[in-house]
Amino acid sequence: NLTTITHHPFPKYYLELRMIRFLSISICLALASLQASTAWVAPSTYTTSRIPSVDRIRIVEAFRSNTSLSLLPSAATSLLAGSIAGAAGVGVAFPLDTLKTKQQVELETCSRIQYVVSPSGDLIITRAPPSTMLTTIAETLNAEGLGGFYNGVRTSMIGQALIKATAFGVNNAALDADYSLAAAAATAGLVTAFLAVPVDRIKVLMQTGSYDTEIECFEAVLESEGVKGLLTTGLVPTLFREVPAYTLYFYLYGMFMASASLGADTLGSMAPMINGALAGAFCVVPVHPVDVVKTIVQHSAMDWQDVVSEIYECRGFEGFWEGLAPRMTRAAVNHSATFAVYEYLMHSL
Repeated sequence: NLTTITHHPFPKYYLELRMIRFLSISICLALASLQASTAWVAPSTYTTSRIPSVDRIRIVEAFRSNTSLSLLPSAATSLLAGSIAGAAGVGVAFPLDTLKTKQQVELETCSRIQYVVSPSGDLIITRAPPSTMLTTIAETLNAEGLGGFYNGVRTSMIGQALIKATAFGVNNAALDADYSLAAAAATAGLVTAFLAVPVDRIKVLMQTGSYDTEIECFEAVLESEGVKGLLTTGLVPTLFREVPAYTLYFYLYGMFMASASLGADTLGSMAPMINGALAGAFCVVPVHPVDVVKTIVQHSAMDWQDVVSEIYECRGFEGFWEGLAPRMTRAAVNHSATFAVYEYLMHSL
């Protein structure tokens, strides 16, 4: 009797998968060690060339939670709370992110067209106007049903759990190490950019219906482009998006929480939700053109310079703002939930 052995293609990438997993675990452990090594230092032992201003102290304290009774070390609490909050924020706002992605990829080769009958009776193909949120919703429902709004949500929730844990951990550790507010937030954005690239690559391809399952998408990218296609496609625009966006994100949230009109003393338990929504919505606006470029790069695997030229030829400067409405709405919902869950867990764990 002959025994047939079927080889599944997945083990072909076993080494690459272990490298990715090892990198992720190493980053988390490094962040925990960094924060643990700085969090215990008493204020009187800090050596710094400047005296922190009252405003800086107030804003930094907006990120601190009363964890004196916590069952977990502050570093572990921040990482755990950030991971759960990141997954929750993505989950509640994912349909809006799908709308944003679908609108942006229409700029690729000016794919949205319409048929117009001329006065002479000839059928003419012309470039269609940009989609609106309502038209994109209707088209998605007609073509894919409700499930079309959630393609790629599992990868995004898992990925954002790691990304947000890293972002909150790095930001808090940098503040403990007496970084400036902007430098701490920018450092968080720099680190998370490298984690966001593979997560966003799978997300964009799934949201645009390129593959049926996330495993199929993952295997296809590795087969055609290798690990480089997963880890570096869209890295440059991602860096230019994440660093300034996180700088605004954390700085604005801390400033809002420290203000008299928007702080916890005025808004109570609603303060993290409201200020998270405001910080999230504002921080995406300046970097939205970069996000448009990143989305198309990760969908088409084109060079970002070629994508910039193509967007301008297709729609001019207006094209770089495609999908802004759903992205601002998504950011407000996402980060409202993220900060609400994060603050709750930081006080509870």
